[in-house]
Amino acid sequence: MILNIHFKCPCCSGSQYRTSAFDVSEKNPYGAKCIFCKSTMLFSRTNNIKKTVIA
Repeated sequence: MILNIHFKCPCCSGSQYRTSAFDVSEKNPYGAKCIFCKSTMLFSRTNNIKKTVIA
């Protein structure tokens, strides 16, 4: 099973991010920050989570 998680920046609508253990907090459990404006990324719930079975 492959789980795809998509993030979206609330400030610049970017979707490129970096993760860091130093940025993990209660409000940012994944530690994801936008590479453009350094805002905390939000989990995008609009995308469907797809299951892919590799046999």
